[in-house]
Parts: sequence; structure tokens; C-alpha cells
Amino acid sequence: MSNVTSLERSAEKLATANRRRSPAKPATGTYDSNGKRVIRHDPGRLPEILDELGAALAEYGENLFVFAGRLVRVYPAPESPGKGIARPRGALILHAVDGAHLAELAGRAALHERYDARSDAYKHCDCPRRVADAYLSRGYWPELRQLSGFVEAPIVTLSGRLLDNPGYDAETGLFLAFEKIPGYTAPDAKSTMNDSSCAAGHLLEAVSEFPFVDDTDRSAFLAGVMTGLLRRVLAAAPMMAVTAPSPGTGKTLIAETFAIIATGRRASVLSLGHDDAETEKRLAGVLLAGDACIALDNIERPLKGELLCQVASQQFVRLRPLGASGMVSIPTHALLVATGNNLSIVGDLKRRVSLIRLDARQERPEQRSFKRDHLDEVFARRGDLIRDALTICLAYIAAGSPAVDGLYPLGGFEHWDRLVRRPLVWLGLPDPLKASEALRDQDPDLEAMRLLFGSWNEEFSSEKKTAADVVSAGMEAAPMTSEYVRAELREALQLVCSEKPNARRLGYWLRSHRDRIVDGLTLKQAGADGHAKVARWSVTSAGDAGKAGDVSIPF
Repeated sequence: MSNVTSLERSAEKLATANRRRSPAKPATGTYDSNGKRVIRHDPGRLPEILDELGAALAEYGENLFVFAGRLVRVYPAPESPGKGIARPRGALILHAVDGAHLAELAGRAALHERYDARSDAYKHCDCPRRVADAYLSRGYWPELRQLSGFVEAPIVTLSGRLLDNPGYDAETGLFLAFEKIPGYTAPDAKSTMNDSSCAAGHLLEAVSEFPFVDDTDRSAFLAGVMTGLLRRVLAAAPMMAVTAPSPGTGKTLIAETFAIIATGRRASVLSLGHDDAETEKRLAGVLLAGDACIALDNIERPLKGELLCQVASQQFVRLRPLGASGMVSIPTHALLVATGNNLSIVGDLKRRVSLIRLDARQERPEQRSFKRDHLDEVFARRGDLIRDALTICLAYIAAGSPAVDGLYPLGGFEHWDRLVRRPLVWLGLPDPLKASEALRDQDPDLEAMRLLFGSWNEEFSSEKKTAADVVSAGMEAAPMTSEYVRAELREALQLVCSEKPNARRLGYWLRSHRDRIVDGLTLKQAGADGHAKVARWSVTSAGDAGKAGDVSIPF
């Protein structure tokens, strides 16, 4: 029996008991002797019947919610895997309620009657399917509980309130879909820094055999555990990225650790599509299903894209689900974990990642021996690990959420910064984002900017040039030789244009990198060529950027 099934039965018993203890009823509606609403399906009363059905479903208080504009219930995913997504057995997801299922739920929530002319009396009947379909077609159900998400472990809210009692929490809109967790005891709401330090030590002891590069990566691991537990209340959170130079180092095990602590099961694994459109549909599917931890495992190509950036940094995204024609607004509160060998993360996604580096410094790291089975131990100690992770957060809040010296603000991730990052640095651990700074130096786009800005500045100083001028200068060959006059500039042009350099490709690149600053140099649009009517550009010192005259003129 699943946790959700047990919770449903408990909720139904509680609702029945409450009805019996509370004889007073609203002014409208009919009830039987047990306090159960009676709905009579008379002709010409469809609007009133739908109102009564909504009230009955709200009174029943079963596992029925409004999420992303749909009626949904929480129960395990089917055994058959979905396209591009592999879920562990028993994984809880959100299921949309269709008309047939709603008719069943309506029968549980109320007694339905229809007038029988032969007996000149009302007789019991099933809820008509047309009534259930009409109720679904309303598309707006303010009487029902709004669901922000479900969790399978205790959680701390943004106000510092500990939620560890199963059931629905009206203030946050969270459904706590778990019962007793073996080994879990509630952390002290007034935990101290010493309590927090001990808790961090217990968490790190569980991964003591993993070859983290340094303490920065251990701090990032702790951030991943805390983010997995708190993600449902965070408006945005960085994607966790686990990288290593060789296969078999333990990257996937780290991702599974996050998922087991947060959900009691391994992670749901998402395969990226062949193109952005396919990836968007798959990601929309797992977000609509409410998966708590999504692993992008063994990534072999550079990880980038507008959609991943939005999922990491925005509270909602508008996506088109697989098989649907319309766009829906979907919460993004799932922990994303990417793993790969020498993982490459480029573009704007770099700023939205917390990097964990592993390095066994062996040719065949998969042949190492260990004292224990890591995942078995995490399953066995899950309750203790949950308490330890929440203790770190609660201790920082109990201390008054003090400012941390030397920690720059993290725009767009304010809640994560306050509940995850700052508590760790407050303990004296390294900034969990420090290792991610290396991604900036590894970004091929940044390398291209450095090379082009540097060679441009060396060749032209602050002179204003069109894209055609720069391409012509870079591709100029030395007389009687196969060499180029400005070899470094030519190399930079080939890098930014990807193919044979020409003015059109370079122009597009310049426009998309306007006003960027690299190594103290910045690219500015500096008016237009009076004869050709095309934009001119200059690379100047960032301190002198205001002198270039930023005029918006198309190519």
C-alpha cells in the first residue's frame, strides 16, 4: 500500500468524523443523516448541480487538487516508462483527472439522486458523465484546494516553519505525501551553530569515500541535499552539475543520493531530445507530472539552452505539453541534476549552476573497492540525513539569518541564497558556487570574445570599423606567401563565425555580444558608416566605453 493510499483513507475517515461532529450546514444544499451531501439531478438545474458538485468535492477533502490549470491527483506512476523519461517503481507523480474518473470521485464525495416517476420518489444513481465533463470544462475551481506541489519528506518553509506532518498545508499549498519515515525525528527549531556543524559532518560522512576535488565540492554536495528537500518552496534554484574526468567516478551516485533523501527513491532520468523542441516537450511532461528530482544523466554534448536557463531561474515557465496544442504555465520547482564526463556548460546557463567536481585520479575508477554499499546506507539512514539537512537551515534562521561577510548577492536566487547558500558559508564552509566560477573560463563563447576583443584592440585600437572592414583585414593574405597578415585576428574570426568568416555572420555575432565586457575590454556600437549605411563598431577599454556613442542602427 502506497503512502498516498494510506493518506487518502485517513483523510476520508477524518472528513466523515468532522461531518458527524458538525451538524451545522451551509444555507444551501441537502445532506443525509450521516452529513453527506445529496445532489439531485433534476432537468434544468445544471449550473446549480455543478456548484453543489464543487462544494461536495471541497468538503470531501480527498486527494484532489488544482495544479497548473488542471484537476490532478497524486499517486504512483504507471510501470510502463514514458517517452524519454525513466522513473523508479513507485514514483509519485501528478495525474490529470478526466471525466470518467471525476464521475467516480463525485460518487465518493456525495450521494446522487434522480427522480423516478414510477415510484414517485428520488432514487440513488451514479454521477452522470455529462455533469463530470461539464464541471471539468469550467476550467476554474476556486472551491478546491490549490496545489503548489507535493513533497515526500519534511520541509522548512520560507518563514522558517517546519512541516513534517502528512497531509495538505493550506498556507503553502503543499501536499506532504509521506507517513512515518524510519529514523526521522524532528530537528530542534532553535538549533545552534554547533548543532548545524555536527549535522553537516554527519551528511559529509555519508559520502566520505567519494573523491571530491576539494572542500568547495563538498559544500556544493551539501547544497544539493538541502536544495532537494527545500526545492518546492524556492522560487528558483541553481541546477546541480556533477562532473568528473573519467567514467565510474560516482557522478550518478551523487545524483541518486539527492533523490533518495528527498523522495525515498532513485531519481527520474530524463533523456534530452534530439532538438530543442523535443527537449521542451519532455521537460514539460516531467514538470507537469511534478517529479521532484530530475536527472540529466551522462550528458555528452555542451549543456545550454534558453529553456534550461528558464527552468533554473524562473518560478514558472510557459510550455506546450506533449500531445497538446495550447501553452500552460508550469511551476519549475524540481531539482535538476546534470552529470557527465568533463561536463561542458556554456552560455547563460553557467550562472545558474552549482558545480560538484569528482576526480579519482585513476585510470579505471570503476574498479575501486569500498567499505560499504553507498545507496543502501543512504536508504537506511534517510531519516537521520533529512533531520541533519534541515538542522543546517533551521540553525541559521534561529540565529537571525545573519549577514555573511564576503558573500556577493545572487540575483534571481534570493530564497535559495538565504536558505541554502548562506547557512553553509555561515558554518565556515566554502561558497557552494565557487567551483562553478571555473565554468566561465571553460566557456567557448567567452574564449571567442577574449580572442576577438584582444586581437581587434591590438590591430585597430579604438577605431570604428564595420563588420566588412574587420573581415577584410582578418582575411588579408601576405604577398607571395600562404600566410595571413593578421593571423590572430583571422583565427578569432573563424572561431566566432564557426564557418568561413563573412560580414553577415560577424555582424550577427557583434550584435548579440554588444556591450559585453571581457578582460577590461568592451564592444560598442559606434554609429554608422555614412556611405554604406551599416553599423560601425569599436572595442575600447571598459572605462572609456561611454565615449563610443552607442547608437542603435541596424546592419
